Amino acid sequence: MRNTLSLLKLPIHGLFLRSRVAQRVFTLFLLSALLPALLLALLAYVQMRAMDREHVQRQLELEAASYTSGLYERLLGAHFMLGVQAVSLRQGVTPDPEFDGPARRVYTRIEVQPAADSATVAEAAQAHLARGESLLLTQGEVQAPRLWLVRAVDPARPELGLLRGQLAPDHLWGDAEDLAHQTQVCVRDALGLVLHCTDPALRPLAERQGLQAADPQDIAQPHTTRSLFLRARFAADDWTVLVLRPAEAGDPGWGRLVYLFLGVVLLILLLVALLSGVQLRRTLVPLERLIEATRRIAREDFKLPVQLQRDDEFGELGHALNKMAARLGRQMGTLRALAEIDHEILARADMEQIITRVQERLHELWPQAVTSMVVFDRQAADFGIVHLRAGEGEMTAKVPSKLEPWLLERLARDYDGMWFDVGGGELPDFLSMVADAGAQRILVLPIFWREKVSGLLAIGLMEPREFSHELVQQARDLVNRIGVALAAQARDEQLKYQAFHDALTGLPNRPLLLERLTQEMAHARRSGRQLAVLFIDLDRFKKINDSLGHEAGDRLLCQVAERLLSCTREGDTVARLSGDEFIVLLPGLGSPKPAARLAAEMQELLGEPFMIGDSTAYVGASIGVVIFPDDGSLASELLKKADMAMYRAKATGRGHVVFYEESMNLAQQEQSVLERELRLAIARGQLSLRYQPRVLLADNRLAGAEALLRWEHPELGPISPEKFIPLAEEVGLIDELGHWVLQQVCAQLAQWQAAGYRITVSVNLSGRQLRSGRLVQQVQQALQGAGVSAARLELEVTEGTLIDDIEAASEQLAQIKRTGVILALDDFGTGYSSLRHLQQLPLDVLKIDRSFIHGLGQDDGAGSIVHSIIALAHALGKTVVAEGVENERQAELLRIWHCEQAQGYYYSPPLTAAELEQELTPSRPAELA
Repeated sequence: MRNTLSLLKLPIHGLFLRSRVAQRVFTLFLLSALLPALLLALLAYVQMRAMDREHVQRQLELEAASYTSGLYERLLGAHFMLGVQAVSLRQGVTPDPEFDGPARRVYTRIEVQPAADSATVAEAAQAHLARGESLLLTQGEVQAPRLWLVRAVDPARPELGLLRGQLAPDHLWGDAEDLAHQTQVCVRDALGLVLHCTDPALRPLAERQGLQAADPQDIAQPHTTRSLFLRARFAADDWTVLVLRPAEAGDPGWGRLVYLFLGVVLLILLLVALLSGVQLRRTLVPLERLIEATRRIAREDFKLPVQLQRDDEFGELGHALNKMAARLGRQMGTLRALAEIDHEILARADMEQIITRVQERLHELWPQAVTSMVVFDRQAADFGIVHLRAGEGEMTAKVPSKLEPWLLERLARDYDGMWFDVGGGELPDFLSMVADAGAQRILVLPIFWREKVSGLLAIGLMEPREFSHELVQQARDLVNRIGVALAAQARDEQLKYQAFHDALTGLPNRPLLLERLTQEMAHARRSGRQLAVLFIDLDRFKKINDSLGHEAGDRLLCQVAERLLSCTREGDTVARLSGDEFIVLLPGLGSPKPAARLAAEMQELLGEPFMIGDSTAYVGASIGVVIFPDDGSLASELLKKADMAMYRAKATGRGHVVFYEESMNLAQQEQSVLERELRLAIARGQLSLRYQPRVLLADNRLAGAEALLRWEHPELGPISPEKFIPLAEEVGLIDELGHWVLQQVCAQLAQWQAAGYRITVSVNLSGRQLRSGRLVQQVQQALQGAGVSAARLELEVTEGTLIDDIEAASEQLAQIKRTGVILALDDFGTGYSSLRHLQQLPLDVLKIDRSFIHGLGQDDGAGSIVHSIIALAHALGKTVVAEGVENERQAELLRIWHCEQAQGYYYSPPLTAAELEQELTPSRPAELA
């Protein structure tokens, strides 16, 4: 008790509630006591109130039963007394209006109603009266209803009339004093009419409660109802007895009980507050001391441990904190030294300097030790350079040394290192140097990098007792820093390699190529010699990559890199730019001839088959060559011109070597201008369509037309489709142009269809449109938007477009065919079509290329080919159209061979829409819709 009182007097920065922990704990204690007490009080109060309400309700129900029973008995008594009067009348005694006796207490008046007046009684009531029973009637005003009992004077003789008695209210409703204390009664009939209320003030409430739509909850005070069944005995609807008691009529002891509960709760709170204050004082005194100790530790003041003379958990915590402070003090000194070494590792990439820094730190910690550091040679794992330092302030000696494999194997298995006693046996070579410097005992720790021993640290002790377990751990930390330095150096070398080499082939990439090219150009300027840049692009690589997969494509690129390296000289550079593009840099040339020979050799090597798994792949190469200094003075300029020469090689048919010429640069500039202007041509309205008529050879009637795109530039003039169509394919504009043409043709067809003309127009499709995946949707939108029949539109595809991916193309064409559009194969005979492909594709029309038509009448071979194509098409059920018909002889031969349709300048050049419409006149009824 004395200890408790003394603790209550201990200040903790004044009041203990200034502590946030104390405030939270104190509040928690109070709430933990207050909430259960309040909850218990509330539950008890609710339960007892419920019991009281049940008790009151039972009393009300008993009162209602008693009152209802008494009311019924009084009605029966009145019925009996009225029967006595009826007997007297049958015996000839006339009732006295001023009657006296018991009847006066029950009835206020009794009278005889003649038989003539009884006809107004309902038939059901008359039957009731015929049985000698009484009839209960209600008459009078709502506020003061009168109740009558009516019975036949003689049920056997209805002509004697009815005997009526008005019930006396005081007798009928009984004495209010007979009811329980503060209990009130109201009686209402089945129609809701209030017949009686002991308290007139309750009449409105009884009337509302009697309505059909009324809610019983409208009555706030305790109440109950009971039905009085009158139908069987009095032929009247049932009455309802409502018994009520005021809400404040309950047990007055509830108020006292509430105050009692409040007093108990306050007493509990005071007791809890007192006990929690005592416990908080006892807890927060040592806690404050522990907090102050941790603050000193945070300020790196480890010399003032916490003073706690306790035998509980606080005492144990104080003792552990003191031990931790002492250990932290020792470790912080070590960490400062290691942090300085880490800074040296990050600041200096030279391993020699890092080793020197580590040895300096080692000798600051152990001035009398001899340290020896060995970092292995990466090319020779059993050889290294020993960095020997005999003491603090001494110079580091570097001596090459051979390492014993057995020692490395043992150290690789023992992370904790090995101890060697000088004089206890033969020492390895690099440890003999440490022993010669005066060491008595030597600790050897391995330096790990990538889970391999990459170096050794040997620490020789002049006195064996100088090393404790903690010092050994510090030495291991220093060893780990050397491993970190090795990892950082390797990472830097790896990042540098990755930054300048291709990840797939290991060849130099563009940055390293530009660096070497710039260096070789400077060397060539000094030496007066030449260098060559070969820009190599693989032919058909995309097809192999798509057919065999990207993994096979990567393997092919690696084999190409190996073949290129195999035919170059030492000092040459083979680099990979991107994708299937390679650069070969040939310095020190006296003339361009060696570059030409090497390019031819590389083409021959790359033309040989490549084995990729179980598959054999064939690729070629297109090579562009530039010569420094003849073709440029900047590295970027040389690469650009080599790229131009390579594209010229591809344009000449692939598999060629082309040296750069200045005319290529001019052509490239012209192409750049055309590309820029072509991107703006649609928006500027420079594009238009021409329609070349297509005729039926049988009677030369107009059968349709082919839509041809034209470009009229305001400054450059008309630009040939042979220029801008391939350019649009190359730069990715062909899809946009094709979509525009499709919309324009459908719009024009809609105009002709509205004018009554029926004509079919064909539109050329590009390979990019076919592969885009949007072609079917574009065709449907164009037809639906213009309201044109699909049978009026014909789409032309070339053999070259289909042959790249016949399966995908067939699926696309099948979807288009289902829309009702006509499909035609353009330039038939110039590609690689086969009978299987022709059968597989959903084609309607074959168009013979103009190159075959041109030779008709001059070359028998051309005639045989054309005749065979027509026969083949007919055998497959296809319509044949001949392109490029220019004279009568060609038209006559095609007619003889049953070619259906033809187009060319012999019939008409391409026309504008207005000019073609002039051909669609009513004079040609076959062409009218």
